Amino acid sequence: MTQETPQPLIRLEHVTKRYRKFKAVDDVTFDVASGEVIGFVGENGAGKTTTISMLLGFISPNHGTISVFGQPVTPANAHVSHARIGYAAGDMELPESMTGRQYIKFVMTQSGGKKHAKRYEELYKIFKPQLDKKISSLSRGNKQKIALVAALVTQPQLIVLDEPTSGLDPVMQEAFLETIRDESARGTTIFMSSHYLQEVAEVCTRVLLMKEGKVVEDLTQIDLAARAGKTVMLQTRTEAQAPKHATAVETKRVGELYELSFSYTGHVDALLAWVAEQKNVADIEITERTLEEEFKHIYNDKKPETDDE
Repeated sequence: MTQETPQPLIRLEHVTKRYRKFKAVDDVTFDVASGEVIGFVGENGAGKTTTISMLLGFISPNHGTISVFGQPVTPANAHVSHARIGYAAGDMELPESMTGRQYIKFVMTQSGGKKHAKRYEELYKIFKPQLDKKISSLSRGNKQKIALVAALVTQPQLIVLDEPTSGLDPVMQEAFLETIRDESARGTTIFMSSHYLQEVAEVCTRVLLMKEGKVVEDLTQIDLAARAGKTVMLQTRTEAQAPKHATAVETKRVGELYELSFSYTGHVDALLAWVAEQKNVADIEITERTLEEEFKHIYNDKKPETDDE
């Protein structure tokens, strides 16, 4: 007897969102399985927030379908799935006439109230938000803490976060990442957009890279590790040729020396063998490429496929 493949918790199929002639999201398709932690990465204007807005039913796509928990998502029925979703955004508008405590308590009453009291206390100790001031008087960072506590306090099955740490200081960013690790360990599904690539690498099991409205890469942690590159700088007295798998190759004269620099994504053994073959070497430097450099390398190499419209 064959086992049925579990239904994805999130599914987008050929989703497109236009604003007049501009395609903010262009034929996007992906699934998210229960328990995955997804990093949604791309430049400003890539379509991340628009995709999240459609995923939550705030706006409708022009084409394509979206389902969450196996049910179609539309603005008319989105409230049904919202009871099982926690959401926070870096620029989220909160009810400014309420205090932080009032807002979080209001969110709790929508989903069982007192049964979330323990989690409320845990999150308060982690984020230490200012609870008794009107939200209108709070700093951006404190508003962000309130939004995060409210998103997490009901222990939802799915957490959707749009630039969640943009208003937090480094200490609170690390506290947030530790909280996400704990949620992941509990089996919570998390879908998180971010500009902070290091935090994506630290907590996400998969990364979707978006460019000009299209998902151009879908990478697991193993994929990222395999593609992690090195930057090599070699100075020689005679001109050298870059090895196989070298990219971004540059050669220049530095005084009486030739300087060859390149990025390398092949096997380390092959790189070391190439180094051993070089003659008249004056200097060599091999450094790990930072995550930001790696994403920039992937991002700049990827050109979204265009329709023939």
